[in-house]
Amino acid sequence: MPATRLLTLTLTAVLTTLVCAAPLPVLVRNGEAHVAAAVLEREAGMVVKRLPGRAEFVVCGQERCAPLKSVLTDGDDWLVPVAPLCDAMHLTANFDESRRHVALILAPRESSATTGPVRVGGIAPNLRLSKLGGAPVSLDELRGQRVLINSWASW
Repeated sequence: MPATRLLTLTLTAVLTTLVCAAPLPVLVRNGEAHVAAAVLEREAGMVVKRLPGRAEFVVCGQERCAPLKSVLTDGDDWLVPVAPLCDAMHLTANFDESRRHVALILAPRESSATTGPVRVGGIAPNLRLSKLGGAPVSLDELRGQRVLINSWASW
């Protein structure tokens, strides 16, 4: 029986654009710049979620999803380190002179054809399939939901 896997989705951004119009407030913890997950969601449309039953996190936004290597907890709040966030989401961080605010800018992404195969636990490429009734569906339409792909062949 195949194991159920949580599939996260990724799409390719064509142009470099701002993730959010206003710079985000920066919180410094242990000498590292962080942004509150609630602020990321409200101001940049990026959602941080904890994977069920694990201490791992994923961030999705701007048609990209990626695992996060580290997230700090501050009471009920999650603080996302800016540098790992930028690495995971292919962003560029532009801090103001005081380093109290940061603007996040999308970097163009390589096409999935040149990045090689997806590893277990990695980001799933966008797929376009047909439902049982024949209607088309793509993984990007299911972003943020759990998806199980049951694949079989009759040969």
